[in-house]
Amino acid sequence: MDWTSFLTDNETILWQGRPAPRCYTFRHWKLAALGLMLFLLSSVWQFLALELVEDGHVWWLVLIPAPLVVISFLIGPGQILLARMEWEHLFYCLTDQKLLIKKGLLKRQVGSVSHRQIQHVHQRRYSDSLASVRLQDGHGQTLAILNCLEQPQHLLGCLAAVGIGGENGKSV
Repeated sequence: MDWTSFLTDNETILWQGRPAPRCYTFRHWKLAALGLMLFLLSSVWQFLALELVEDGHVWWLVLIPAPLVVISFLIGPGQILLARMEWEHLFYCLTDQKLLIKKGLLKRQVGSVSHRQIQHVHQRRYSDSLASVRLQDGHGQTLAILNCLEQPQHLLGCLAAVGIGGENGKSV
């Protein structure tokens, strides 16, 4: 990823990365599993409604399960497909002055968080080498969440080197 157009002249990159693909894609797997089950059940209902209409029942029976089929698809398989497509365009970069996050499916955007804003660093460990890192300001407002980072200790070390986290940050 080329970050040069987003950096000032005297700014240097300390760390750059992106989420682990499987962890990022399946981070809401429980909701996706529920959505998939609902999608399968509502699809069967939709199929039965189509059969009833073919047998001469009223045509609007087909419309009853249709919204449920669409919504359950978006909650289940659709969410996983969307997360995978989002992952393709998600990049993180920590410089000596700010954190940059490039994301966006249709409209690519680059968000920036100044080091001065970040007061607390929280991490949610999934394993020894995988964690999500949440950056918060002094009021507890979440500034950014870096989901599913492989080797998060590299980022945390760079944050500590610029005076963020360390003793002030928490590990959860």
